[in-house]
Parts: sequence; C-alpha cells; structure tokens
Amino acid sequence: MEVASRIFALGNSNAIRIPRLIMDALSLRANDSVTLEVRDNEMVIKKQDRKSAYPSISELFEGYTGTYQPTEMEADGIVGREML
Repeated sequence: MEVASRIFALGNSNAIRIPRLIMDALSLRANDSVTLEVRDNEMVIKKQDRKSAYPSISELFEGYTGTYQPTEMEADGIVGREML
C-alpha cells in the first residue's frame, strides 16, 4: 500500500500526516508510541507495545535496595566568574 502525505512544521519540530487508511491498516491510534528506523534510505515506522514504550516506576526501580546515602562534597576554589 502506498499513500502520499507531507511533512509540515509543528512548533520547533516537524511532523508527518499519517492517512486514516494507514492508521487503520496498522491498528494505530493518536498518541500511540512508535519507533522510527532508517533502512536503505527508507523510514520504517513500527508500533511499540505499551509495556516497552515507557517502563513503570516499579520496573525502573526493580532490584533497587535503597542503600544509597547522599554525601557532601567540597568545591575546590573559584574556577570561573563566581565572585564578581
């Protein structure tokens, strides 16, 4: 399936319109996470499953034992224009 679209400015970024026909064919919806890959001068868009897109807090801290203790450190003199 080949469908024409265009790239347009969106704030400080660029965006591409994905026609409904393609969205339906790939079961994509607005706000779905995707990965973009460049292969042989072509862009490949893949839908990410929700679990791999954004790990939960419990997944991020899995295995953390809570043993971190913050320490103070000494700054070694003036190195820039801190003192004016």
